[in-house]
Amino acid sequence: MKTFNTADVVYADRTDYWRHAISQTFVPLESTYAGSERNGILQAGVWGDLRLSEVSCSAQEVIRGRKGADNNPDNMILLSFVSQGKTSVVQGGNHASLSQGEFALYDTRFPYELHLDGETRQHVVQISKDHLSQRVGKTEHLVANAFGKQHPLMPFLQMLLNNLMTLPEDISLKYAAMLHEQFLELLSSVIADECSNRSQAKTYHGLLFQMKIMINQRLADPALTAATIADAFGISSRYLNMLLKKDGTSFGRYVLNQRLTKAADALHSPLHRATPISQIAWRSGFSDMPHFSREFRARFGCSATEYRQQVVD
Repeated sequence: MKTFNTADVVYADRTDYWRHAISQTFVPLESTYAGSERNGILQAGVWGDLRLSEVSCSAQEVIRGRKGADNNPDNMILLSFVSQGKTSVVQGGNHASLSQGEFALYDTRFPYELHLDGETRQHVVQISKDHLSQRVGKTEHLVANAFGKQHPLMPFLQMLLNNLMTLPEDISLKYAAMLHEQFLELLSSVIADECSNRSQAKTYHGLLFQMKIMINQRLADPALTAATIADAFGISSRYLNMLLKKDGTSFGRYVLNQRLTKAADALHSPLHRATPISQIAWRSGFSDMPHFSREFRARFGCSATEYRQQVVD
């Protein structure tokens, strides 16, 4: 666990010290304290795919500029969960005002702004965009939106975040992966439920989002069809495919891509280190191993065995 504390440096050096701390922990940023108080404590831990920080600080403005995003490309979504104070997140034309018990997402590949009003405390989780997309589909329309104010799962999510900060550094990757999966399941459930309850859920993007959530939940069913999903939403298969076509894909291509991604994630996960590849393929929705092997090699440029070996090596 890394710890940065502005109390360890003289007052005049605190702005530069804090900027370096958050840039090193997350992505290159510009930060400015908004007032005479220049206090901040940042604790950050990494356990496999689980990357979590707790940040307590005085009022400040944080900016991820276009130049920084262009020069430091990555594939991370950041989540800020507010436990104390108020924070605003601005990105992509959206603006989310967060109070205690709420969270927002922002994409590090693009410019964003954070405005921390007074003393704040928040957890920041660095999430692979691929891992989140696997569960909720495209993430572009989710950034800088407030989630969680009334959702019944939020107390459990907050409890989990608090407990994760106490993880020992030598915890096995297997258990870290289990906790990471639990966090992603809770997170995706909150996002899916709240999106479906909002007015935009009836729009094209909202309906497509809900359909992708259902598809992802049923990937393990080799008999999954467009008709199955269309019937669940009271629409025709033709209309479902029209929505997916507008999104640049088709039902078959989307399902295949998600199944391959799910299998690849399992092959890289310590949780499934000893699981036979055939079983991983089956759990991902493939009933034909030769078909799985062909499609996996076409997607990733190597066999599933070679892909798994990359992690072992």
